[in-house]
Amino acid sequence: MSAFEGGVGAVNAGRPAEEVARELIGRLSQEEQLWLLDGDEDFWQGLARFRSEGYNRSPIVQGAIDRLGIPGIRFVDGPRGCVAGHGTAFPVSVARGATWDISLEERVGEVIGQEIRAQGGNFFGGVCVNLPRHPAWGRAQETYGEDPYHLGEFGAALTRGAQRWVMACVKHFALNSMENARFAVDVTVDEAVLHDV
Repeated sequence: MSAFEGGVGAVNAGRPAEEVARELIGRLSQEEQLWLLDGDEDFWQGLARFRSEGYNRSPIVQGAIDRLGIPGIRFVDGPRGCVAGHGTAFPVSVARGATWDISLEERVGEVIGQEIRAQGGNFFGGVCVNLPRHPAWGRAQETYGEDPYHLGEFGAALTRGAQRWVMACVKHFALNSMENARFAVDVTVDEAVLHDV
């Protein structure tokens, strides 16, 4: 049994998860701890793999420590479904948001989570709750609509469903409305508008 499996068993038996996690971290060498800050796959190797296999055909692994059996984070993108393997392609988020059916969105999240887990993933990067400020934003279909309350309710529903099986991550949370220059653009916004919207 690996150290990680032993830790999972201890948590399932009632030991505090934080205590078990601290013990596992204490078993990491300094090199392993530093390596966790960098990632598993060199950029150029990853780019070559994506070109040969296609984007996100299998989970993208970061932070695995084989010596201790720590599986790491196994990222699968979204938000239309599990894009690894042959997952279900759900309607785009803006179409799902138009249903106003929160319970349906939670069930969609649960299916996405199950399919990600079945493909070996454990981390879903598909909860998009960015407010589409302009209809020409290239990823407007990835979010639920233009009302902050509506976005929050649907994003929470998708998260609740997915997190029965995997970790879920909010993406494009705020002020990401320019696809081609998103790593270089300087978004200037009034502080009150930022917090209100």
